[in-house]
This record gives sequence, C-alpha cells and structure tokens, in this order.
Amino acid sequence: MKHLFALLALLLTVAPAGAQEWPQRPVRVIVAYPAGGVLDVITRAVMEPLREKLGQPVVVENRSGGNGYIGLEACAREQDQHTFCAVTIEVMVFHPFVERENFPRIASLQPVTQFTRGGGVIFANNDVPVRDLREFVGWARQRPGQLNYSSFGMGSTPHIVMEWLKATERLDITHVPYRGSPEAMNEVIGGRIQLSYTGMGFALPQIRAGRVKALAVAGDRRWPQLPDVPSLRELGFNYPYGGGWFGLVAPEASAPATRRRMAAAIGEVVRDAGFRARVLEPQAYEAIGNTPEEFAGVLAAERERGAALARLAGF
Repeated sequence: MKHLFALLALLLTVAPAGAQEWPQRPVRVIVAYPAGGVLDVITRAVMEPLREKLGQPVVVENRSGGNGYIGLEACAREQDQHTFCAVTIEVMVFHPFVERENFPRIASLQPVTQFTRGGGVIFANNDVPVRDLREFVGWARQRPGQLNYSSFGMGSTPHIVMEWLKATERLDITHVPYRGSPEAMNEVIGGRIQLSYTGMGFALPQIRAGRVKALAVAGDRRWPQLPDVPSLRELGFNYPYGGGWFGLVAPEASAPATRRRMAAAIGEVVRDAGFRARVLEPQAYEAIGNTPEEFAGVLAAERERGAALARLAGF
C-alpha cells in the first residue's frame, strides 16, 4: 500500500509538468496557398522567431489548391497537437457565405490568434488612363464587358472587393481568378488584366517600382507608406473594411492549452519593438497577437458584416 501511494504521488507530480512540455517536436503550420503569396510571406516572417519562444522548429508547409480547401481541410482533420494553419479574413469571414458548399469542411477549425492586420490597395495596370478609383469608375462605365480584374480565387478579398465595387457602381467587369496573389499581380503588370486588389505590404514593392499604379487604399485614411493615394472613404466609397488580417487556427482536436500557448508565443513575437520596426512597419502591417477567446469574438462580430457584404455583392 505504501508503494501504491508513492506511485500515485509521483504521477500527480509529473502529470502537470508533462502537460506543460508542449511542444515536444517541431510545429507545423500549413499555408493553403502557393509560396511567395501574401499569406505565405507574412506567415513565414512571424513563424521564424518562434523557434526561440517554443524551443522547437516551426515548419511552414505550402499545400495549395482547391481555393485553399486542400490544405485547410487537411489541417481540420489533423489529430496532432503540433499542427496549425494560417488563415486570412476571407477564409474565416467571407467563405461561410461565399463558399457555402465547401466551408463546412473546415468549419471545425478553432481560433488561435490573429497576428497582424494590414491595409489593402486597389491597383491598376499602368496603361489604364486614370489617376484614382473614382476616375476608373467613370472610365470603366464607358467600356462595359471590355475590362477584367484578377483575384486569387472565389471568396478571396480581391473577389469580394471587386464584386462589391461592381454592385455599388453598376460596372460590367469580368472576374479572372488565379491560383495565388503573385499570379494575380503579374497579370496586371503584364497588361492582360486592368485592375485588382491586394494587401498593401505585398503591393508596395511593385507600386514603388512603377510596375502598377495605386488607385485607392482601403479604409477611411491615407497610409504613410502611400501618402499620395486617397482612401476609399475619401473618394466617396463606403467599403466596410479597412483592410485584411492574418491569423492562425488549429484543428478541433487541439487542446485549449496548446492554442493558448501558441497564441502567447506569437503575441510576444509581433509585439516586439524590433520585429515591428524590421518586419511589420515597412510592409504596412500592424501587430495584433490576441488570445483565442478574443479572436473568436472578432470572428463573431465580423461575420455579421461579412454576411451583409456578401449579399450586397450578389453572393
């Protein structure tokens, strides 16, 4: 009996410590879009410093295809406590209404944290003879059915923004979807597409190099990175989002303690002054680093607006 009590005492002593040892092997983060895109670039930047925080490598794995659902569904089905997937505002806020048949495949994904938010920019091919989005609307109305815009899939932010613009301004512009944001950008640069939208951090190098022209930034204010580009609100447009955000979710099988630990580590990374100055601010990103509970609250609030926007855009 004495030995039994001793064994129980030992188990009670080591169990909490074992629960706190996560992660016990490398952490995997699935990005369900091609390498080099908006989500891929910011995810890799945020995950790289996590090795020091977690004591394990963090491996980013690109599993693109099916408008993101190949990688996201693989993540949702995972039983491993070391697997997460990166997501964007469109997947978590717009897809429940735009991808009604597909979203149930990933609806079980659990919020972990939003790591950054950033501005968005509507941009055009340099041959488009306008200075801003208001001028583009007038120009496009004279060319019904002759113009195209690019996106990186159904329910992507470029798709939502442009369908909203078409609905509110009565424009006839054709949607041309691509596999990822690099392709959508390159088609505008090459002159085969007239217009698109993307995250400001991704577009800045191309705008500064003069390969495309910025027509408007999302929101109600100009951004210091593009001080000469008017905001949508300034031009008289009432788009309800000021940009996008990027975050991390986990399979339903993951433990709440694991999600909280990962969120806390990411929060330390993105709120670090050196990381903000070196990585986030030059790309027009702002740190978030919230808790799983706070992220869940954001999703609930934003999905109400997402539903209204999807209806307005005709989905």
